[in-house]
Amino acid sequence: MSSYSISVLNASGAPANVAIYQTYPNLISGLPLVWLLQTINSGNTNTYNWSIDWALNWGTTEQPLAPGVKWSSGGPLQSMNPTASSGNNSMGVTYTNGQFQTKPLAYNNPEVASGSMLVTTDSTFTVTQSQAMSLAVYMNSLPAFAMQGKPNGNFLFDTHPTYWICTTDSKQGVAVSGTFVSSPTQFAFADGITSLNFKLNETLQFVPI
Repeated sequence: MSSYSISVLNASGAPANVAIYQTYPNLISGLPLVWLLQTINSGNTNTYNWSIDWALNWGTTEQPLAPGVKWSSGGPLQSMNPTASSGNNSMGVTYTNGQFQTKPLAYNNPEVASGSMLVTTDSTFTVTQSQAMSLAVYMNSLPAFAMQGKPNGNFLFDTHPTYWICTTDSKQGVAVSGTFVSSPTQFAFADGITSLNFKLNETLQFVPI
């Protein structure tokens, strides 16, 4: 399991809410969630640490998934190992007695390609009933990216995120898009590199250091 870290020096002159979120360029639908979030006081350096471990879950929102809407986990977290032979890569969602349930629990689906993860939903619920239900991929035991749920569907996630650092007024788990984040800056780890350093300057730009 690979572990990574980012350190951020806040040289902006005021406290800042600094978040990391993930986008998945290969997925045509879904929204990133505020994934890692810390308030960094001016002059301080905070570090964000995480491991590349995967999980899936369904969850609920107070309204259909949209920027600014907070995502909350619903079922038990289903750990996935999508790059390992015979590793868990799939789960299902059904609807029983007026509530959503995880069924089947995490299992290996040989039809799912290595590096992908699948959530299947059945026809026990309607489109209307699923408007407040969505599905999310987790990294480091925190929800990172969510798709709106629907009945009788297949929801395929991959393991190829793009990482972004930003400032935001949104809370952890809130779905975000362009207007909900400021100074979004893409970053990547070169081969053999597991830590990066940034400075948030007085114009709220993230500068590599």
